[in-house]
Amino acid sequence: MSEAFSGKINREIFSLSAIPILIFFFTFFHFISNIPFQDDYDALLEPVTKFKQMSAFSWSEFLQIIWTQDDERRIVIDRIAAIFIYLLTGQLDLRLHAFLGLLSLLGILYLIYTIIKGARLPLSLIITSSLLLFQIQYYETIFWAMIPFQHIIVYFFAILSFYFLSSPTTKYLVLSLIVAVLATLSDVSGIFVLPVGALLLLLQHRWKHSLIWVLIIGSIVALYSYNLTIPAFRPKPLDNLQHPDLVLTILLAFSGLSADASTALPSSMRIGLIVLAGAGLWIIVAYYGFKLIRSAFDRSGRPFVRWEITLWGGLFHLGITMLAFSIGRALDGIDAVLISRYKHIGFIWLILIILLISSKFTVKQNKLFSKAWLVVSFFIFLFSYFQYLAPLDYYYKERYTDIYEWQYNRSIPSTPIYLNLRSVVDTVTVRAIRTGVYHLPDHYFFEGPYQQTSGLFPLLVDQVGKHTVTFKNDSFIRNIDKVDGAYIMLKSSKQQHIIPTKQSRYSLKSFLLSSDGDYYARGFTANIATAYLLDDQIYVVYVIVIKGTKKQLYATNYQIQSTANSVKVIDL
Repeated sequence: MSEAFSGKINREIFSLSAIPILIFFFTFFHFISNIPFQDDYDALLEPVTKFKQMSAFSWSEFLQIIWTQDDERRIVIDRIAAIFIYLLTGQLDLRLHAFLGLLSLLGILYLIYTIIKGARLPLSLIITSSLLLFQIQYYETIFWAMIPFQHIIVYFFAILSFYFLSSPTTKYLVLSLIVAVLATLSDVSGIFVLPVGALLLLLQHRWKHSLIWVLIIGSIVALYSYNLTIPAFRPKPLDNLQHPDLVLTILLAFSGLSADASTALPSSMRIGLIVLAGAGLWIIVAYYGFKLIRSAFDRSGRPFVRWEITLWGGLFHLGITMLAFSIGRALDGIDAVLISRYKHIGFIWLILIILLISSKFTVKQNKLFSKAWLVVSFFIFLFSYFQYLAPLDYYYKERYTDIYEWQYNRSIPSTPIYLNLRSVVDTVTVRAIRTGVYHLPDHYFFEGPYQQTSGLFPLLVDQVGKHTVTFKNDSFIRNIDKVDGAYIMLKSSKQQHIIPTKQSRYSLKSFLLSSDGDYYARGFTANIATAYLLDDQIYVVYVIVIKGTKKQLYATNYQIQSTANSVKVIDL
């Protein structure tokens, strides 16, 4: 094969690999909002506001700001990045914060490329890796501002550290130590660079360097863990260990997240497929991992090349991370892992295992293997956008209605725990706004003016128990645009609530067999907790319908009457 022809193929492969990346970031910029969500308040808004309020810079105060525990971890890198963005732009822009954190995905893809290149694997696996990495099954991780600089960058730093650790020179050892410290300061899962790095050095028979690693990284991990406590609402590890069956199930499910068909399958089949896939992936890693360790500690030993250390470092680190999560969350049940937020871990794990298997095949075998995975990854990529565009659309709307509700009603309907932390969250947010650290949206796309309509909108309003009011429609059809759809308005003399509706979506089978090709099916649902309603009010129920630039307000035949002790739905 001529160099010119080879170069042309390489350019085509890299160009094709760029397509999922471009689609991914187009989707990101289309749906991202500058609105905090849950932990963003105390993880980002509060520390940046405290930094802004410092009368004079103090290292001790600065360290306290970035070192303060968040939930069960410290997120030092996250907070440093947020402060840097504030210093750069004069405010905390959560969109920029998320985007910069997501750039670490490109770093992970580059490290995957070094493995493919170093092991002389088919270059088409770069396209496969791009398709599996740059898709939206983990949309919460992508659009939740604090997460990329925590749950994504930690794996970039960890794998980069192992990449440097493959060289026996002092220079690369120092680089590896520096990046390992960054991994540790990114998230609690970063502390696992300590055992993984030590194991990789021992496998290379670098006894002196392994001692240095344990002393330096061990000290950083000890410092990180000092006074780090498990919140009271989290199950304790010892309690979880009393249920080894749950630990094992969650471990296998975590490992098999890349096989999650979501609502495309019944729940039992969905979980069974995930656990079965996870067991298969663990068997592969355990088999080749045993052979790796055995070959390293036989009499002759054998040298390890950079791609092997990088690959196995990533696998060991992700494996320990999943095991630690399983031990820490067993009593939360399997639903704790079957959420969007952790799926990127499952896909990085899958990619590394694909590369591991490919490294054991012959050239002829790899041609078929790489083509098969190219097809599979392409369909996984398409499936991710079909399956998760609807929840992402709802997530986008929910962020705007949440901040609207907070601004006008001091409520955050999507986050029930807010009711217990209202004074804390309100104080943090008000201070961030007053100091100019954070700016509320200038306009809400669901606000008026509205076109008044005649007739009543078909709606069923019901009360579920004492604490929830639900809204349902079976006939509404919406367009695909991100702001299009129906919104519930509850209006009283003192308060107005705006609630986004969750639009029904065709199943994959129905969508493929449908003649009109519509993505959204008929109907929607919505709900609101009665705790957010004021006492002694009559709320009139309206429906806002947005189609493009048209905003229509429909009356319904329902009112909601609230008292100090009860809520009553009135059908007029």
